[in-house]
Amino acid sequence: MYLLALASLLACTGAVSLAGRPNTDGRIVGGTPAEITNYPYQVSMEYFFSHTCGASIISPEWVVTAAHCVDKKEGQLSVVRFRAGSTYRQQGGTLHNAAEIIMHPQYSDYDYDIAVVRVKEPFEYSDSVQPISLTSTAPATGTSVVVTGWGRLAEDGEVPYQLQQVQVNIVDFEECNSDYWLYGGITTRMICAGVPDGGKDACEGDSGGPLVAEGELVGVVSWGSGCAQPGYPGVYADVAVFKSWVTSVTGVQ
Repeated sequence: MYLLALASLLACTGAVSLAGRPNTDGRIVGGTPAEITNYPYQVSMEYFFSHTCGASIISPEWVVTAAHCVDKKEGQLSVVRFRAGSTYRQQGGTLHNAAEIIMHPQYSDYDYDIAVVRVKEPFEYSDSVQPISLTSTAPATGTSVVVTGWGRLAEDGEVPYQLQQVQVNIVDFEECNSDYWLYGGITTRMICAGVPDGGKDACEGDSGGPLVAEGELVGVVSWGSGCAQPGYPGVYADVAVFKSWVTSVTGVQ
């Protein structure tokens, strides 16, 4: 499902050498069209004027996204921008140029996969532009969550112009860890969400976007194997783990 080439990683538990994360890039599969007024925190990250990732507004000056979306882009701020308040990819809404990129200092190959970006032009709140709160507690197994984005509709499939939404459920940590044993499992900085039979997932272009439960940001689209495949739920950065870090660098509670 998500971005970048295969890489190796040391899991936090037992220092197991992972076989490498799948070549991934989030995209919404099995979802339905959505309106930005229902998800006003969702923004599109554009790199060289093209949509590349999702992100979430957390204050007038800050967004949260995946570290792998902005990795090695700190010196390319002039070609990184965020489009807010638009249902449609690469049109409408307002544009906000990146002023500063801060990746988690421990980011490595999808672990600690979170970053914040400060924008030059503050977001002006409206029905289609609103911040989302960061959760302090990870949602329980089975919790219904929604993920949104402009990623592909199927593996190697069409890229939609309209925002997409899909509802999935939080997967038990140990179950997800077992599902990904070929890749060395997941770490305690990750949570998983999907449906048992597959067919619904965030999978190219959705990376960095929001996973939301009860109006709070609980996850950031990170990685996975394939796209909406049975037995391979989507893997997300666990926002509850990173809230204190986000607050420390942005001041956003």
